[in-house]
Amino acid sequence: MNLEQLQEVTEKVNLYILGMLPPFRYKHSVRVAVLARDLCARFAVEPAKGYLAGIAHDMCKTAQDEWLLNMAEKDGAKLTGIEKSKPALLHGRAAALLLAEDFQVTDPSVLNAVRYHTFGSPDIDDLGKIIYVADKIEPKRPDIDPVLRERMLSSDLDTMTIMVMEMTISYLAAKGKKVAKNTKLMLQHLQEGKNK
Repeated sequence: MNLEQLQEVTEKVNLYILGMLPPFRYKHSVRVAVLARDLCARFAVEPAKGYLAGIAHDMCKTAQDEWLLNMAEKDGAKLTGIEKSKPALLHGRAAALLLAEDFQVTDPSVLNAVRYHTFGSPDIDDLGKIIYVADKIEPKRPDIDPVLRERMLSSDLDTMTIMVMEMTISYLAAKGKKVAKNTKLMLQHLQEGKNK
């Protein structure tokens, strides 16, 4: 997709989510998109792709469980136990399919960034890391120490992603929630890369 096509699709997705999401969720999506665009500019990824993936990442967040389960069946990946127990966690997988089917997005980097923004993936690329990070530490996210957030944002991309993942895993552990296998695999992959 060229820049003009990216901008056209972004505008269509923006209008779609404006009508679908409650105001607080729409504002979150815009903040994620803006932070993702800025991080992309910093880490040599096309900023327009970051904005599109950021604005689209939660486009299926308010969808019904049955619809999410039906959408997830189409992508060929097995449902995890965590996804079966809480189908709302399928919203990233569903959004990637919706982007491809209804908005003709073909860029695998954008689609995978949206698909994996909830749990991550060991195969994630730089755009995927950026969307994962932006979703978790956008400026209005509650319960993030501003000093820690600033330290994260001043790090290189892999260190930033590792820090955000460790924070997320600690949060889940404190709440007594399971950590997805893909999250553990992605963190391990990034840590191994840093230790080489």
